[in-house]
Amino acid sequence: MSELTKKRQKPAPKTGKRRLKKRYVALGLVAVLALGAFVYSNAMSGKAALPVTCTAAMTGDVEENISASGKVQSANAKTYFAPAGATIAELNVSVGDEVKEGDLLLTFDTSELEQNKQKADLEASQAANSYQSAMQESNENQNEYSDATIGLDELKQMKANQEQYVQGLKYELEDDTSEKKEDLKQWSTQLQKELDYQNRKLAEKQAAGRDTENTEEVIESVQGQLYDVQNELEMLENDENLKQKQRLIDLEEKKLSDMEEEISRRESKQTSSESGILNGYAQAEKRISVESANLSAQQAAEDLAVASQGVTAEFSGIVTEVSAVEGASVTKGAQLFTVQSNREVKVTVELSKYDLEKVTEGQEADVTIAGAAYRGKVEKISRMAENNAQNTPVVKADIRIENPDGNVFLGVEGKADIHTAKAEGAVLVPYEAVNTDKDGDFCYLVKDGVIVKQPVVTGISDDTDVEIREGIQAGDMVVTGTGANLTEGMQVVPITQ
Repeated sequence: MSELTKKRQKPAPKTGKRRLKKRYVALGLVAVLALGAFVYSNAMSGKAALPVTCTAAMTGDVEENISASGKVQSANAKTYFAPAGATIAELNVSVGDEVKEGDLLLTFDTSELEQNKQKADLEASQAANSYQSAMQESNENQNEYSDATIGLDELKQMKANQEQYVQGLKYELEDDTSEKKEDLKQWSTQLQKELDYQNRKLAEKQAAGRDTENTEEVIESVQGQLYDVQNELEMLENDENLKQKQRLIDLEEKKLSDMEEEISRRESKQTSSESGILNGYAQAEKRISVESANLSAQQAAEDLAVASQGVTAEFSGIVTEVSAVEGASVTKGAQLFTVQSNREVKVTVELSKYDLEKVTEGQEADVTIAGAAYRGKVEKISRMAENNAQNTPVVKADIRIENPDGNVFLGVEGKADIHTAKAEGAVLVPYEAVNTDKDGDFCYLVKDGVIVKQPVVTGISDDTDVEIREGIQAGDMVVTGTGANLTEGMQVVPITQ
């Protein structure tokens, strides 16, 4: 075999089922090798053909497995947290305990939670009453505001009209009074002129010695009239017509005053009631207070309810961690303990980049845990590589145990043989019959005593056999071993295995 040709290397031994075939009989092998050495020596000197060990390609089944190991872990773990803030009354578990579904693992002292619930209920009731009272008061103020507002603008317009009307009456009274005064003054002026005229006339008559009786009578009459006019000017406010107009003004001013008083009363009522009306934001705030109080009461009731039930196991398993301490007070959400199922378990193995090419989710596996055999299936393959202890990138895969029992222990090592591929009725040759050079895989065949180099396409393999998909048929004689380099066309003596 040339430097560019080498034998196909067997894979490293694997854990699990192995189909180990006894291809050689010890005594026969020794004899064949001795004979081969003798014949080869002769062949080199041109005396005889080279003996080679051969076997016939056969038809059979082959299964390829990937062996890996890893830690047995739970496929279902739950960490329990305190459902409410309370004091732990009893803690019924410790690390390593096996629990059953429905077991009571922890109880709480609920006395403080009961008080919290009563307090929250009272606060919720108080908030509801306060809201109802505030809404009732707001509605009453709203009604008063509406009563004060309805017709207020019309009343203000009536007041404005009344003011104009009263002012008009005052103007009329003022005009009538002025007109009356003017008439009386004019009349007084005329009477004064007449009086002056009669006085001059009286003087002339007296000077002439004439009779003055008529003139004196006229003067007396004019003086009387002048007195009456003057008196009427002084007593002008007693004029009946003017008095009637003043009474009308007084009456209309009283109406105006009543209007102003009513407007003032309504505006005052409007202002005082408006401040007591809850706007949308205030009403929303009141409702939020009620809802908040109700939520607090509801939460207090829920906390009491869940704490009264304690903490029970949701599934059977092993307690792997305990943080709770009996008698200690815990806040809501505080970590208590962790339970991992021993009925839903998996083995997490590490796959190399070469194994990863062959392993897919859903493949079956044979798993061994503490000497017991179980059925498994590849459930999940991580999509991210991690460095192992040797700083080599590996990908973790979870193999779920399909038939776990009470003998499964979490944390121990488990071994898995993953059934990656299987070929039935395939053409098989021994591992040592397959060679590789720069052109690919090939086998040496013996045909009519002559070596033939036959290219092949290989498939899957196990510890002993390789599937040949192309190049060799069942029954072909393949060379499995020789002590010399073979070349195509070389004459050989086949020694069947």
